[in-house]
Amino acid sequence: MTRFDDLYTEADTFLHRLDPRVKIFSVLLLSLLAFVLSHLLSLILLLSFIFLLLLLARARYSKTLFALKFVLRFMALIAVLWPIFDPSGTPVLARLGPVTITEPAIWRGITSAVRVGCLATVWYILMFTTSQRDLVRALVKLGLRFDFGLTLAIALRFFPAFGSVMESIIDAQRARGMEFEKGGVLTRSRRYVAVLGPAIVTALRTADTLSLALESRAYGARKDRTYLRDLRMSGGDYVALSIAIALLVVPAVARFAFEVPI
Repeated sequence: MTRFDDLYTEADTFLHRLDPRVKIFSVLLLSLLAFVLSHLLSLILLLSFIFLLLLLARARYSKTLFALKFVLRFMALIAVLWPIFDPSGTPVLARLGPVTITEPAIWRGITSAVRVGCLATVWYILMFTTSQRDLVRALVKLGLRFDFGLTLAIALRFFPAFGSVMESIIDAQRARGMEFEKGGVLTRSRRYVAVLGPAIVTALRTADTLSLALESRAYGARKDRTYLRDLRMSGGDYVALSIAIALLVVPAVARFAFEVPI
């Protein structure tokens, strides 16, 4: 199975050049917009706008498909299951024993699926266009304690690497004749003990090496910190942030203040 350790794709686009703080706020505002919009057509337009931004991010097709296939499957699951568990409304289209399928429930299911798609895919804009270093630096700049930011950076860096270690251990055990796919659930679970042991040893060894590396660099010796690359807002960042705010405020005022159906 294709796997990517990092969704970030290096490119020279306006999305990559935006301040990561602007992208964080913009993604949050677009997520709130998905809750403000109530009509299916409005949500489809928002989802199309998000897909357009993903296209402008110039991520590789294989990486984009890898990231979006889980979202698309979840959207399909919501659209299918919603009418089954929501029998309200008329007209009734079908009755299958205790299950009643109504037309309004089908449309509510599709609407909810598109809304979830908006909430999920909008975060890929941030992941595709922001490196882990810049993301953590932006969170620290926004007020997150540096040690928390360092913890997040380490997690983002080593969790995917640990997944690679797990795959290597499983491949090594398969080379020794161990079959993880055969047998019942309990039998297969017991076989994974042969993977869990080496994985724990590797994790402890990595943690020890990391602690020695931090100690050798005198981490925590001084409270004040300097940075090789600081974040500064430019005129384009303020324009992009203003557009994102307008995209949320205008529909929210139209719906809640003037009761315009959107």
